[in-house]
Amino acid sequence: MKKRQRLKEQFVTALEIPRDLACRETIVTFTGRNQAVIENYRSILRYTGEEIVVLTFRGRITISGKRLEIPWYTSDEMMLTGVISGMNLEQ
Repeated sequence: MKKRQRLKEQFVTALEIPRDLACRETIVTFTGRNQAVIENYRSILRYTGEEIVVLTFRGRITISGKRLEIPWYTSDEMMLTGVISGMNLEQ
C-alpha cells in the first residue's frame, strides 16, 4: 500500500496537480472565530447548534461552539457560522 501511495504522490508532483484535488484532502479555512469553510468532505454526520460533525475522506472533523449554522453547502464545500470554540480532527 505504501508503494502505491508513493507512486500516487510522485504522479501528482510530476503533473503539478494541487494535492488537495488529487488526494481528496480536506481543507478547513477559518476566518476569525465566527466563520469556517470546509472543502472536500463526504457528508454531514451531526448538525446541532453546539456541534457539527463532518465526515471527510480521511476521518472526521468536529467543530464545536455556540449558535453554529450552515448557511450554504454544496457537494464539495460548506460554510459554517457561529461562535466557534474548537475543532477536532479524528483519523
